[in-house]
Amino acid sequence: MKITKDSKIEKFVSKDTVNQLKELSTDFQKLDIWTIEKYASSGVDVKDFAKIGKMPTNVFLKQIENLGFEVEYETIPSDNQIETQGVSDDNLNIVPLDVRPTIASGSDPFGIIMQAIDNLKDNETLKIINVFVPIPLINVLKGRGFKSWTNTISDKEYHTYFTKANLSIETKTIERKEKTEGNFDDKLASFGDKMKEIDVRHLEMPEPMVTILSELETLPDDYVLLVNHKKIPQFLLPELETRNYQWMSKDIASEYLLFIVFK
Repeated sequence: MKITKDSKIEKFVSKDTVNQLKELSTDFQKLDIWTIEKYASSGVDVKDFAKIGKMPTNVFLKQIENLGFEVEYETIPSDNQIETQGVSDDNLNIVPLDVRPTIASGSDPFGIIMQAIDNLKDNETLKIINVFVPIPLINVLKGRGFKSWTNTISDKEYHTYFTKANLSIETKTIERKEKTEGNFDDKLASFGDKMKEIDVRHLEMPEPMVTILSELETLPDDYVLLVNHKKIPQFLLPELETRNYQWMSKDIASEYLLFIVFK
């Protein structure tokens, strides 16, 4: 089994290796074992997990090799990096967007980020200031023709830059519409007791998304996952589409019930 930058970390995360992984980086040490296992079960790959540990992909692969795994080192720049990584803001036409106050208020910054992306000119670079590396956002915008890189300012501040790399790709906001039809309660009742319910309202970003994806990994195909959430998880929806899931929501006193089912 050869581990590459695109390999899912679930290939080497186990009860035997999780403590060894925590020792590879002080940033990994901040994660509890449960969180690392959640990252593994939600499909995080090597290059994204290396970002969490704040180390270059090849450095992380070397550490994995030291644990006894066969690896293949990265020989070309990562898909999420460009030549301007690490350059001064003075050399770029920066449009800054600090989403920390939005997150602190309990709101989802997806809407204001997408508005900023829609308004971004071809010669401008959007800089998002956040409390974590927004890997789901990076993956969403990569599919829309954007390149990105992240500068770590501190363990509570990350600057992630987005610039248009492929101007032929449409960059207007994609409205995510519910993928099922009919009445929410009727659809839910049709599953009978084939249902699993979870509550992610108390979790801080990005843990709700990690938890939901983890639960879907073990959910039988004929079951429905019922999620109690504070909001419609916009970053999650493209992932659901990619993994061939349908979803439907119900607004209850400014909070949401969301059910997810395999197509």
